[in-house]
Amino acid sequence: MTVATANRATLKNMQSKLQAMGKVASAIIGEPKSKMQDGLVAIIPMSGHIDETTLNSPREVHMVMLRRYDNALSEPQDAIEYDMDEWRADVMSDVLGNFTLGGTVAYALPTQFTWQYGYQTIENTMYRLLDLTIAYRIDDNAVFAP
Repeated sequence: MTVATANRATLKNMQSKLQAMGKVASAIIGEPKSKMQDGLVAIIPMSGHIDETTLNSPREVHMVMLRRYDNALSEPQDAIEYDMDEWRADVMSDVLGNFTLGGTVAYALPTQFTWQYGYQTIENTMYRLLDLTIAYRIDDNAVFAP
């Protein structure tokens, strides 16, 4: 029985897709460790669990957070909120639509897609945050074909 599934292909595919979508300055894997930029998106693995098994292997559910940072002091203020909400809708449409996450991801789990807004001060700049949590099913029978 195969137990662990690597996420490298999925995380790299998410990074490429987010950068290609536009509306973000850059997409990185993991929390940023250097100077922040407006419009940065961090792809942060969060958690996972096995929720069922097949005869051959367990079926895993992985959770990843996409954290977007926008300068909260930008003007006009309402534009930040509109842009973030539009970006959330675009990501949701892609991830829950026809976008292939890659690797052995079978599909995203729409009922576990969540989002939360917040603020955080980093390097003396207040950022408006938007955290999108995406859950996806790993299935050893699903194989990404580029």
